[in-house]
Amino acid sequence: MRTLVTMLLLCGAALGQELPDAPSFSSTPQTRTADMAFWLSTGAYGASIAGDAVTRSFWVGRTSSCPREGIAAGLHGTRHPTSARAGLVMAGEFAIASIASYEFKKHNLHIGKLRLWDLPFVTRTYSHSHDIINNLADCH
Repeated sequence: MRTLVTMLLLCGAALGQELPDAPSFSSTPQTRTADMAFWLSTGAYGASIAGDAVTRSFWVGRTSSCPREGIAAGLHGTRHPTSARAGLVMAGEFAIASIASYEFKKHNLHIGKLRLWDLPFVTRTYSHSHDIINNLADCH
């Protein structure tokens, strides 16, 4: 009997309490990591890599005016990379830079006003675009 009375008293006390408010979402807008600026930078970087892979595999080492590669000759392993080898190396480079840039942007890493997520794309886009121009000018 004592157990029944204790249980009724505890249940009555529990029913008399109000439920806490439901958790509310903050009114601040949440930013997306993969926003339009990220996808535009990724697209520009992908286009520069694709152009460099195509010009490198078609012309480097096949013409007398362009006998060998420039700076990254060791990366591709031979003086004249095959189309598959050039494409796979640059696809790996694209994946690594995209993942690094996404992680930098997700964690909002910056030095002063310089956003670090731009760096992998900007530096490599410049170098691949420079290689495309050199391949078109010298090797074609």
